[in-house]
Amino acid sequence: MTFDETWEERRRPRLSGTLTAAAVAGMLLVGGLAFALVRVTHSLSDERSARQAEMATVNDRLRVLELHDSALSSRVGTAERTLKRRDVGVAPLAKRVLRSVFTVETDAGLGTGFVGWQDADGVYVVTADHVVKDASTGVSLTRSGHSWQGDISAEDPVNDLAVIRMSAHPEGATPLWQDPRSGAPSVGDQLLLIGSPFGLSGTVTTGVVSRVTPKLVQTDAAANPGNSGGPAVDKEGHVVGVLVSGGGENINFAVRIDRLCAKLRPC
Repeated sequence: MTFDETWEERRRPRLSGTLTAAAVAGMLLVGGLAFALVRVTHSLSDERSARQAEMATVNDRLRVLELHDSALSSRVGTAERTLKRRDVGVAPLAKRVLRSVFTVETDAGLGTGFVGWQDADGVYVVTADHVVKDASTGVSLTRSGHSWQGDISAEDPVNDLAVIRMSAHPEGATPLWQDPRSGAPSVGDQLLLIGSPFGLSGTVTTGVVSRVTPKLVQTDAAANPGNSGGPAVDKEGHVVGVLVSGGGENINFAVRIDRLCAKLRPC
């Protein structure tokens, strides 16, 4: 055996062992890389699911905010319309109601009345009973320099209400209670009084509803002798009462309009 042959025989086992170790190391490296890849893949999948859940939550919140924004816009629009009506004031309402209000005069007193309802032959003017109860002659109704005669057609002393029949249809005198309403005002509602205090016809005062009872509406709107029988009108133009007492002390009373149903008008 030569030296070279001996050398070759000794080298072969070492080379085989080296190759085996390298193969094992490579397999371990590939396995580690595969494991790491699987971990990264799972991590990315979990992260994607978490982001999708967050996006769903954000979208839900956006939908809630959109609904809230829509509701808020509606409320703002309503408030703007309310403020616009408030800015206009009571002048248009007062102008409309004044055409239906008359100064009521008898040989025994002075007061106010308003056209409550009408039929084909004339109108029915509502007033306070104490304005006409002592009259020994007919009733004179005056508006804007024009006068009409009327007759007392019904009285209700218990509620201090009366109705005057006028066989005419004064121009522009629209009935203020043609269709009976039973609703009562609420405390704090704006109120308009129209009457003839001390004979000063067409006088308008404003205030609020201070108190409401089954029979009376209390208001701080100014009233004086001559206002009795005049309408108490809410901001929508509905008659809510008939003024029956007051003294300029911001504590004035109107009989609720639905008390007419007790005796003077079928409702």
